[in-house]
Amino acid sequence: MPDFIQPCHSSFVVKAPQVSVNSGNKTADFSGSSHHPFLKTDLPSTRLTEQSDIADSNSIKISHRHVSVNKASPHSLLTLTEAQDFPPIPEGPSFLLLFPEEHLFLLFADPDAIISRCSPQEYEAREPKCTSAWCRGMSQVLDWIQHDPVDSPLISRRRYMQINYLLTDGVDNMLSSHIPGATRKGSVFYGSKDHTHKGVIQALEYKQRLEENYEFCRGTRNATIVLCSKSRTIPDSTLIWVHNHKNQYPNYTNLEGVTIRFRTLGPDNSESGETTSDDILFKYQLLVLLEKEIIIPLNRKLKSLQNRAIAKPELLEELINILAKYWPRLEQIHPSTDGTCRTNYMLMQYIFMKFGFPPPVLRDPNSIDLVHTSLCKRIIGIGLQNSLRLMEQKDQVLEAAAIVDRYTTRYLKKSACFFLCGQDYEKYLIPDELNFSDQYIAQMRHLTKEFIEVLNQFRTSAHKHSRLQKTPLHIRKKS
Repeated sequence: MPDFIQPCHSSFVVKAPQVSVNSGNKTADFSGSSHHPFLKTDLPSTRLTEQSDIADSNSIKISHRHVSVNKASPHSLLTLTEAQDFPPIPEGPSFLLLFPEEHLFLLFADPDAIISRCSPQEYEAREPKCTSAWCRGMSQVLDWIQHDPVDSPLISRRRYMQINYLLTDGVDNMLSSHIPGATRKGSVFYGSKDHTHKGVIQALEYKQRLEENYEFCRGTRNATIVLCSKSRTIPDSTLIWVHNHKNQYPNYTNLEGVTIRFRTLGPDNSESGETTSDDILFKYQLLVLLEKEIIIPLNRKLKSLQNRAIAKPELLEELINILAKYWPRLEQIHPSTDGTCRTNYMLMQYIFMKFGFPPPVLRDPNSIDLVHTSLCKRIIGIGLQNSLRLMEQKDQVLEAAAIVDRYTTRYLKKSACFFLCGQDYEKYLIPDELNFSDQYIAQMRHLTKEFIEVLNQFRTSAHKHSRLQKTPLHIRKKS
């Protein structure tokens, strides 16, 4: 079975690039190859319907080593220097032009770590080349926003996996079992300390439903939560039952503030350490699960919202309501072995910019993992506040600031309704004054210089076009 399956939806067509990828002592040249995974044109007439499964004629048998970055698309941002003029930049990505160059680094990195624990260079050293990979990924996101056909899907399985490929290919210190742009074959653990008990129960109930519907994804059934302090696994059914009858058990186990490990969906033999047919079946059922549970319903809701003529404050509220449901689910499904958090983060930033809003900046991108939906809405709203705080030229974002303030003010000033104490929300906020040293600023600019060069070309174009590009998302009733 192939390591990479062409997804059902794609509006992304590229030319065959002259790209060579080294794998051990072998070199694969994709020039003119008929096996390049991103060469097949996926026109609306050939796209699969929502009822289509993975095993279909649109799949192509290739090795994951043949997966290539879009480095030579007709509109590739990496070759814009050859163009004489650029179309006007859409409203959403135009917010990126208002970020100081050093603050672009915080769109990708963990701002909390940079503020309190390590320098940008030390952060990069954990996974060398991770920032360069982000620069390529965000450049590709701008390309999609600017050149996607109006009727194309906003997201697709192919696009999701391509983001994972862009963000993890060539990055050092990734998990050895991770294949960029491919789904995992086994179960994985990820730690959590910022979860809520309600969020954990919500995740367990969702996981139980998935295990009932997908027979090859039951390998971790009833064994999801591990208490790190005691290395003890608490049965899922016990946690859910006690939570639903907590009035009868005043001393029940509350996971709030307890460091845990969350064990994701996995094949039955995930403990054997050997790849079997169950692992392969799990891998491809996970692709089906991702498509049916996330991609199709999320894309349907986003396209419906895109076509509605509503004022932008209501648009923002509806958008956050949708994404707050699916973002944590993506984290819990954990499609790839590694890089899932950064993939989901970039996907959500892409969606917000596609709808004409600034990309959210989370102080801790992992804070979305195991929180309940209502808290996730507040964290996303605060992420939008963080994004506006990091920008310069505040007079150019007055409309966006007013819309975001309208959404978040009621939660930040009356936080007791949603947080345990009045100041808990502050752990999600980026301070107004960061006061980075000159050394930190120089490091951040150096690490993101590739993306800064891309933005500089758009900044030049912005001076030529005094008005924002009028897209269907921008033509709305004034609030």
